[in-house]
Amino acid sequence: MEEAVNGAPVRIGVVGLRHGARHVRGWQQARGSTVSTVCDLDEERTRAALADAGPGCVATTRYEQLLEDPDIDAVVVSVPNDAHADFAERALRAGKHVAVEKPMATTGEQAAALVRLAEERGLVLAALHDFRADPAHWAARELVRSGELGEVYFARTVWVRRDNAPGSWYREQSRAGGGVLLDLGTHRIDLALWMLGFPDVRDVTAATSRRLLEGRAGGGDVEDTAVGMLHLDGGAALAVETSFLGHLPRAEEVSLEIRGTRAAVRVDNVGDSYRDYRMTVLRGEEGRHQETAFSVLGPAPSMYEDFTTAVRTGVEPLCPGGQAAVVAGVIDRMYAAAGTVRAGVS
Repeated sequence: MEEAVNGAPVRIGVVGLRHGARHVRGWQQARGSTVSTVCDLDEERTRAALADAGPGCVATTRYEQLLEDPDIDAVVVSVPNDAHADFAERALRAGKHVAVEKPMATTGEQAAALVRLAEERGLVLAALHDFRADPAHWAARELVRSGELGEVYFARTVWVRRDNAPGSWYREQSRAGGGVLLDLGTHRIDLALWMLGFPDVRDVTAATSRRLLEGRAGGGDVEDTAVGMLHLDGGAALAVETSFLGHLPRAEEVSLEIRGTRAAVRVDNVGDSYRDYRMTVLRGEEGRHQETAFSVLGPAPSMYEDFTTAVRTGVEPLCPGGQAAVVAGVIDRMYAAAGTVRAGVS
């Protein structure tokens, strides 16, 4: 951690260390911040996280202790899905800025309530949609914004897995809030709408299935496959495909393709990694086709330093809560269109 340019570093508390451990490392290494409290019910996880946190970091199993600390500026919420809204709300009411793992909440109504509360309290609320900070996706968005593609008329976003359905609470709708559409689809829909400037979604069609998961040991009551089509303001359409399980040629395929009247751009994963991406631009006229792959890309923003800057200056973060609430609302509409009954959603 480097000292903030102006004044003391932003002091971060991280709650939920199963996935939140990487956020401890991220904020501790980012300029202008230090992780001063880590919190988890599992004491072994808290002890492990201390090794990556700032000097004098406190470990606790009590979330209230973190919230009651007047020196904590911001809270990172990385607990199971069903607790996101509650933990984020409590942090906002305690006067803390908040960054929440995806999905920010399991329903659009919950997410919108968090946005209103943050606005009322004058606090930063961000979602940790980290694909926005990936160099290939960042470069693709800059290309779309430049107008190089011409008029965008269609986009397609995919995250399909051949055999990788997470276990534990991820298979329980009452805890997870949904299946693959909420888990992987949140990332992919957010990314595509962000690339396109967050147009209004005028109409939605969708279908879900849990046929494959039902046949697995342990089963589950969430969907393992979800597909949909979003009709966007301005006339473009966005196709969405997600799966945890399927008879597929690759173990993991993650891609986003945006087609315009002059060119198209495609960002897809390298091998079976969902962390490494390449960008390809496709151009051509009748009878000609050209593909240009970009293996070397410029830097993208740091998700961690971006949030820290937002806390310090009040500027909008890379993924503001308002946009995360829009995505949550779109996913609600997709489940409704598919006729999927969800716990706690009317």
